[in-house]
Amino acid sequence: ETQAQDMVNVMNALKPDAMTSHWEFTLGIDRVNEIVDDLPFPFLGANIFDAEWDEPAYEPYQMFERGGAQIAVIGQAFPYMPIANPGWMFPGLSFGVREERMNEVVQEVRDAGADLVVVLSHNGFDVDRKLAAQVPGIDVILTGHTHDALPEPVLVGDTMLIASGSNGKFVTRLDLDVRDGRMMGFRHKLIPIFSDVIEPDADMSALIEAERAPYKAEMEEVLGTTDSLLYRRGNFNGTWDDLICNALIDEREADIALSPGFRWGPSLLPGAPITREDVFNATSMSYPNAYRSEMTGETLKIILEDVADNLFNPDPYYQQGGDM
Repeated sequence: ETQAQDMVNVMNALKPDAMTSHWEFTLGIDRVNEIVDDLPFPFLGANIFDAEWDEPAYEPYQMFERGGAQIAVIGQAFPYMPIANPGWMFPGLSFGVREERMNEVVQEVRDAGADLVVVLSHNGFDVDRKLAAQVPGIDVILTGHTHDALPEPVLVGDTMLIASGSNGKFVTRLDLDVRDGRMMGFRHKLIPIFSDVIEPDADMSALIEAERAPYKAEMEEVLGTTDSLLYRRGNFNGTWDDLICNALIDEREADIALSPGFRWGPSLLPGAPITREDVFNATSMSYPNAYRSEMTGETLKIILEDVADNLFNPDPYYQQGGDM
């Protein structure tokens, strides 16, 4: 409805220091650039290149001074965009893990005086674990995409991997002792967010309510009631996926329904009403179309094996999805 302007307005009010990207590009490249041009913080992606000229398309990193230390934050966008998402939405860009490029950028920021190197990554946990082993000089990887919540940092050599879950369930506090150009120690806390015991920020609450107001009546429409737990977990499917697939079979007179087992979207408890907003929460893609077509058994087998390979390939760099 708003081409993501609601999210942009709220995120701007949150005032992060920097961001990297994944699904943003499914709004189309023109809309992405329109948003990026007005962002009050850097949009980082060292691995995003202009496909025609083979040169960086966005800022690769930003330097910050904190507590007397120079901190370089390098952005690493989701590397498999044209494979996992429709490439026609961003035709002039190329992505990829680009391990060599990361090596070069880490060296560049070290040469520029960085005491600490942080990678803000949407690679996914397994890809970042391999990247940390392959690229020396990274102190911290803030890893996203696979929605993991790590109670303690995972150490790969001298690199710390930090993951803080999804859906606002946790926030991580990481205090770093940086002296003489290197990290000497750290304190880490994965903090659960109990929304019923934390007083909401008044300004942020007012902003969110204003953004929601034009659509509130539509979103609150009750479509049904669930007599079981509706959830999204793991790599395969959850009860939300089963509900969506059963609905597709009923509505589209199909024999088989396939839906990516996304791991996002909040759960619904048994006995709860299912509102239109709940359905949007479970299906909120920028290309949500459902298609019906004829397939042979051979085609189905190829699709399932291809997706399984994307998920379980022994080489993390070939794991191009997070869901079956």
